[in-house]
Amino acid sequence: MKKHLPSAMVLFALLLVLCLHAFAADNPSDSGRYTPASSGSGYLFTSAQTSTRAKLPPALGEAGTLEALRTTPDITVNGISIGCMTPRCAVDGTVYVAVSPILQTLFPDASLTFQDGCLIAAGDTLCLQAREGNTYFQVNQRYLYVPSLVVIQEGQLMLPAGTLAEALGCSLRGDGVETDLVFRQVSPVIQAGTYDENDLYWLSRAIYAEAGNQPMQGRLAVGTVILNRVADPQFPNTVEEVIFEPGQFSPVSNGTIYREPDEDSLVAARLCLDGVREAGDCLYFNVTSLYSWADRARTYYCTIGGHNFYL
Repeated sequence: MKKHLPSAMVLFALLLVLCLHAFAADNPSDSGRYTPASSGSGYLFTSAQTSTRAKLPPALGEAGTLEALRTTPDITVNGISIGCMTPRCAVDGTVYVAVSPILQTLFPDASLTFQDGCLIAAGDTLCLQAREGNTYFQVNQRYLYVPSLVVIQEGQLMLPAGTLAEALGCSLRGDGVETDLVFRQVSPVIQAGTYDENDLYWLSRAIYAEAGNQPMQGRLAVGTVILNRVADPQFPNTVEEVIFEPGQFSPVSNGTIYREPDEDSLVAARLCLDGVREAGDCLYFNVTSLYSWADRARTYYCTIGGHNFYL
C-alpha cells in the first residue's frame, strides 16, 4: 500500500482540478459583461459591445442629468435645451408651455414670484403678470389675448407657446405637442401699445354698456363691430362718431354710455385697438332675445354670449 500512495494522491489532485474547471465554466465572471463604475451622477453601466448612460430613478437618489435616449420632444431657448424642465399640453388645439423655465433661461436675473395662481416676473426689460383663469396676460403693460384661458398644469402656470413667444420677442419653430419647440429671441420684449385716448375712452364705455355682463369674447366681439364700422366707408371715420351716429347704439339714447367702464372692458378695448378680433367682419349685433331689423336684412354670422352677430 505504501508503494501506491503517491499515485492515489496525484489522481485525487487531478479530479479536484477538473471539478474546479467545470464549476468555473458554469459560472462565468461578470467582468466581460456589465461592470458598475462610480460616477458623480450615479452608476455608469459599461458593456464590451455598447456604452450606455442611463438616469437612475429619483427614488434611488439620482440628482444629475445624464446623457440618455430622448423619449419626448425637446424645447430649446436660444439653443439651450430645457425640455426636461418644461411641461407642455394642448388646450383646444393650442400648444401651451410652462412659462417659468423659459423666463429663467431668457432673463436669468429676473425675479419670479408664483402665488395663488398668479405669476409675476420682474427684470430690467421685463414685467410680466399672468393669472390662472384669465383670458389675457400682461407684458410691459401690453395685454395679450388668451381665448382658451391661462391654465396651471403640473404646478406650473402655462401660456400658449405662440403668444408667449410673440410677447418675449422670440421666433418659434414647431407647433405641436409631439414636435420640438425652438424659441429664439430675435427682437426686444413687447411694449405697451399706444392708443388714441379718445378712441380708448369711448370704445371701453361702449363695450361696458353693451356687453358688461358678457365674457371677454363677447366684449371683444362688440368692440370688433365698432372698429369694423370705423374701417368701413359707409360708416363714420372715428370711434366716437360711430358710437354716436343716430339710432345705432341704445346706450347712447338711454345714457348708459357715460358709465365708468370696468377693468375687463378697458382690457377688451385695448385688445381690440391692438388688433384682436372676434365675430369676423360683422357690422351689426343684437341681443339674442330680440327679433330685430338685422335678423331680417343682414346675414347671420354667429352667436357669442347674449348677442347675435351679423355681416
